Amino acid sequence: MIFLQSEKTLESKIMTIKIEYFPVYYTKLPHYADLACNLTYATSGSACFDICAALNTPISIAPGERFKCPTGIKIAPQNPFWCRINGRSGLAANHGIIPIGGIIDTDYRGEIMVILLNTNPADGETYTINPGDKIAQGEFPFPYKADFQEISNEEFDKLATSRGSNGFGSSGR
Repeated sequence: MIFLQSEKTLESKIMTIKIEYFPVYYTKLPHYADLACNLTYATSGSACFDICAALNTPISIAPGERFKCPTGIKIAPQNPFWCRINGRSGLAANHGIIPIGGIIDTDYRGEIMVILLNTNPADGETYTINPGDKIAQGEFPFPYKADFQEISNEEFDKLATSRGSNGFGSSGR
């Protein structure tokens, strides 16, 4: 058996891709958690931005239960951009909490609600989400990142679509 070794160096294999920022308009609802980490990329190398829980009181999710967690945020990305809701590795690894059903379509104008599932077995940990906790991460298609621009509720209403705030099964079975 003969093995061929490439003579290319590591440097010749490094690719540079330019990250493109595009405007994503958003508005805050009255229950929005006004935290420095909300809707921000933690580092310059972060692929996703943080999303926090907009709760008035702590909520406990028992093993096997789901909870639609409000965020107090409505977004209006430019068409054709959609947003994927991803889990937080620490919540999944340490507590068994994962988001499910995670695409926000470009024409959706309602509040972002993150469906959280407690994957622990029946005798496992009940997890409590506190107001302002980081619950998920949002991601736009690579190589794009959001340049979040806050607008008033009135300005946001002018960005209405035929879908509007209809979500969670509204487009049919």
